[in-house]
Order: sequence, then C-alpha cells, then structure tokens
Amino acid sequence: MRFKDIRRRTERFFRQISGRDVWNWRQVKLDVFFAGKEHYAVCSDYLSSRSIVYSAGIGDDISFDIDIIKTFGAIVYGFDPSPASIAWIEKYKLPIEFRFFPYGISDYDGTMLLYPPENPKSTSFSLVDYANTSAEAFEVPVRRIPSIMKELGHTHIDLLKLDIEGGEYAVIEDIIESDIRPGQIIIEFHHRFSGIGISKTKHALKLLKSSGYKIVYIEPRGYVYSFIYRDIILSEKQVVVAHSGL
Repeated sequence: MRFKDIRRRTERFFRQISGRDVWNWRQVKLDVFFAGKEHYAVCSDYLSSRSIVYSAGIGDDISFDIDIIKTFGAIVYGFDPSPASIAWIEKYKLPIEFRFFPYGISDYDGTMLLYPPENPKSTSFSLVDYANTSAEAFEVPVRRIPSIMKELGHTHIDLLKLDIEGGEYAVIEDIIESDIRPGQIIIEFHHRFSGIGISKTKHALKLLKSSGYKIVYIEPRGYVYSFIYRDIILSEKQVVVAHSGL
C-alpha cells in the first residue's frame, strides 16, 4: 500500500470517529481494474466490447473513459453540461467509441441551474449550490437516465459512473425508483461539501444496498464507491465475503 493511501485511510478514520464520514467496508471481493487518473475501480469480469457505459461528469479528464475503451472496447457515453467541459471536448481528438452529450444528468428532463466553481480555472461545475459561490449560476439542459436510455435505444446499463458534484443523490433515487439497475455503479459522494452533509450519503448507501447493490471497493479517501448488482454475479464461488474494512 502506498504511503499516500495509508495517510488517506488514516485521515478517513479520524473523520469517521468524529462523525464526519460514513462507516462502511467492502462487502464482496472481486477482481478489479483501476481506470483513469482517479483510479476508479471496475469489475473487469463483467465488462466487454458489448457493454454499455454511461460516464456522467467529464470536466477536462476522459482518462477513465479512454481506459474503458482501450481495455474492453466498449462504447462510452459521456455527459457534461458545463461550458468548460464542452469547450475542452471540442478541442480533443475523441476516439469513435466515445460519444459526448452536452447536458447534465438529473432526476427530471428540462433545465437546471449550473453553479460555477469559485476557482475560474476549475472545471468542477455543479448542479447543486454547495459552495455558495459568488459566480452567477446559469441554466443548462438536464435529462433523466430513463429518458436517455429510451432516446439511445438502451434497455440496460452495464456501468454507470457518477461524478456530478453533489447531483448524485437525486440521480440515485431516480434510477432506483425507475427500477433501473446498472450492473456496476461508481459514485463519488460529496458529503464533505458544505450544504450537503453526511446524512445524504448514508441515505443513498442504504437505498443502494436495499436495492441489491454490494460494495466492491472504497477508495482510500472514502469518497468514491464501486458497487456491483447482486444479480450479475454469476456464482457464489466467485464471491468471497470481506470481513475487514477497506
């Protein structure tokens, strides 16, 4: 384990005992592949060139998407409504397997206020005003995942990545209520941000677990979780219950 990871796990532990983070651990042990600069963990045994991958929250980094494309040959559908991301994508030579849509993911179809980051160089725009920034918000188009699936002709999603700066909570509730069960979900939770709070992450985790999702990996900081849906695990022999916390 790298020293940086040990430090991050230690910092998370102190947040946990002070009530500022969630007590959780890996529930199943499966082989994982770490994709992109952020090292998002995916279960490689359940992805192929036929997989449907939705990647919500692009910013100026598609290293995750590129790794998924190169490793599995899958088509990745990327979503981000921020002007900075759209401008960056327009300058980038995209592989044909990456298909970008300039709108956000939310729990309804229409428009929503997008809040710029305080740092003008950042691409971390948010659909939630968690930072009370001085920059003026503006409207952007947003779509529900069920609507996107219908438009693209998809009956299922094999992998859903959500890094949408606080908007993940509404999206999780919407897909669960809509009876959509992606095979794998990667979520960066943002309870560390002012105005969001740990209770939202606790509720989202409870909802996911009660809907059949198992935690496969938690990154050292404790913000990014990887889940797998129980029904896609082929046999009990492939699963080892993990008793130690990660």
